[in-house]
Amino acid sequence: MPAPDRRRFLPLALSGVTRAPASEELRRRLYLAALGVGATVLALVWLLTWQRGPYDPYVLYVHPLLLLMCLWVAAWLLRRRPLVVAERVVFVGNVLAIAVQMALALIAPEDAALGLASAAYWMLVALSILSYLLLSARGALLVSAGMYALGVALPWTGLALRGRGPGDLPELVRVQLTCGAILVLLYGLAWYREHFLLERGERLTLEALANTDVLTGLPNRRALYAAVERVLEVSGLRPDQPASLVLLDLDHFKGINDRYGHNAGDVVLMQAATRLRVGLRGSDTVGRWGGEEFLLVLPGADAPGAEQVAERLRRAISAHPFPEVGRVTASLGVAQAEPGDDLGRWVARADVALYRAKTSGRDRVCVGGPPPEPVAKPVEG
Repeated sequence: MPAPDRRRFLPLALSGVTRAPASEELRRRLYLAALGVGATVLALVWLLTWQRGPYDPYVLYVHPLLLLMCLWVAAWLLRRRPLVVAERVVFVGNVLAIAVQMALALIAPEDAALGLASAAYWMLVALSILSYLLLSARGALLVSAGMYALGVALPWTGLALRGRGPGDLPELVRVQLTCGAILVLLYGLAWYREHFLLERGERLTLEALANTDVLTGLPNRRALYAAVERVLEVSGLRPDQPASLVLLDLDHFKGINDRYGHNAGDVVLMQAATRLRVGLRGSDTVGRWGGEEFLLVLPGADAPGAEQVAERLRRAISAHPFPEVGRVTASLGVAQAEPGDDLGRWVARADVALYRAKTSGRDRVCVGGPPPEPVAKPVEG
């Protein structure tokens, strides 16, 4: 039998997922808000220019095209289409708009060239922000630097052809330096964000590895310790808040390994973990306690309620045969938290209840039971 694919059971932190749906939804909303603001500005500037002048071919002819682009992208986003297409369309549209502005600045009169170039630099800032969302920090830096170099060279080329230099238009120098400083700041922020997210992702992965059972994808014993301690802390602060533990053991699991092999046993553990996970509330915790044992932490559940949960899970295990080995049963012990409990006492009572379920014929649920008394050692004399 082939070895099971354990990657399917790993949590998201370990499975290479880098972009959550919630993050894409947030970006979609931000883009829609930005498109709304941008479309409003484009329309207002076009109306003012059309009514009062002065004549500006860029505003009169390019702004309507940009407005159409904004409306198309907004419709695309509202229809829940792929986000990357909208991002690329806006990116290409901004690149073309900047190129048109710079080309007009090259041939426009001197006073108009300054206005065209200034507007192009602010569009370049917006383009750089979008580049850092689409590309790596290094790739976005190359795009921003290339566009900025083009934006600096073209206006001065046109002015140089007219015999003008930087000393003649200090305002254009100031705008270019300001834009350059903003682009450097954007790169610094993007570099920090990229490295911060990388370090955070590595830390979360290490934490997940330390607290996750690699085979089943469930919390391991270390994580269960913390979950039990949290429930005990809440129970101590609120004595009226019940809580229960359920200790589950797969019956005759050694025989499964001996008869079908350890690979089949691993598959049974993974499939049992899935059945337990889907049978619990979001506030409950199920983890692998060790070997073929699982521990369930049920905050807010008293002993009768926990017994019902345990009985439902017992049926979930035994009612449907496992494809690899056939029918598998489980024994379960339930213990409700009591005043003065610590982790050891509470788990010990669940273990006693599990032992009674085992010795009573297995495939059953038992509740309660005092913790086992320590066995006194004989006095040597």
